[in-house]
Amino acid sequence: MKVIIFCGGFGTRMWPTSTKSYPKQFRTIVKGRSFFQHTFERFKKAYEPKDILVSTEARYKQFILDQAPEIPPENIILEPERRDNLGAIGLVTAIVEKRFPGEVMFFSWADHFIGKVDDFIKAVKAACEYTKKTGISVSLNEKPTYPSIHNGWVEFGDKVSEEEGFTVYKIVRHIEKPDEAKANEFFKAGKYLIHTGYASWRSDLMLSYYKDYAPSVYEGLVKIMDSWGKENFEEVLKSEYAKFEKVSVDIGLFEKLPTDLRLTMATETEWEDAGTWELFYKAMIEPNQENVIEGEVKTMFIDSSGNLIIGEGEKMVSVIGLKNVVVIDTHGALLVCNMDDTAKVKDLFKRLEEENPEFVD
Repeated sequence: MKVIIFCGGFGTRMWPTSTKSYPKQFRTIVKGRSFFQHTFERFKKAYEPKDILVSTEARYKQFILDQAPEIPPENIILEPERRDNLGAIGLVTAIVEKRFPGEVMFFSWADHFIGKVDDFIKAVKAACEYTKKTGISVSLNEKPTYPSIHNGWVEFGDKVSEEEGFTVYKIVRHIEKPDEAKANEFFKAGKYLIHTGYASWRSDLMLSYYKDYAPSVYEGLVKIMDSWGKENFEEVLKSEYAKFEKVSVDIGLFEKLPTDLRLTMATETEWEDAGTWELFYKAMIEPNQENVIEGEVKTMFIDSSGNLIIGEGEKMVSVIGLKNVVVIDTHGALLVCNMDDTAKVKDLFKRLEEENPEFVD
């Protein structure tokens, strides 16, 4: 079995800490460590570094080498350019199948919090064991603790089997981020899970799905596989990867698969997404803590609570009479907004990308 950590995104909703050249997953903003380091260390509890692979953009290679030097260099799979994750997952699948034919792969993302690591690892092993025996993909989706509007949801159906104490269910449907009314409806129904993006797959079968449902990408993947380990590999990789459709794997592949090829397990691992500063705050806040502070910044509060402060250097950030406010201070930019508005940072990133690109590069 191979663990694949995907960490190639920009993290646009967590600007200004996250930029194109230095995205959030590599920033040391989680108690002095990066999201990527925490993710790697989580898997290292159960798997050897030789069995952990990383998928990222070529320009982020040095971050991997610096933050996880135990990972063999050949286990770092580099996208030559951004083509969304249909291409990224296809590239990983092709290289894993070339090196380890028929291997079970577990797909993980690099920017999540998990409170119950031991329970998580048990679920990962159970999902992979089921996939190894049946060839069917098993996703790990979290039982909701509140009606989230920031995450996708999964409706699960009948019980199919059990694996190492975990119930395996049919998947009825996936739902994109719902509005507040729908989220409350899903939360009360008791038959919905929060979509995490974690899943086990088998490399040979995944490649066959590309062949059947994304044939143009498959043709390029075969050429990349054939050139693996040869002198012309980089040339073929760049040429073929540039031809891949720029689309998500959900749209480009998963939505086309027969429903019986994918199942799910319900987990309770205290999983938290960190896609926005609000979600980051909720994941980081501890009992009896009034504000969340990260970085070397010095702070002082008067009549203020429920705030998130992140800063670089030894600057003093003082907050008076404010509640539920986000202050993100970097050497190049400053963000101040209400906690409830942090999802709009993505819109700000897009606007800066068009009008002041130097602040997001």
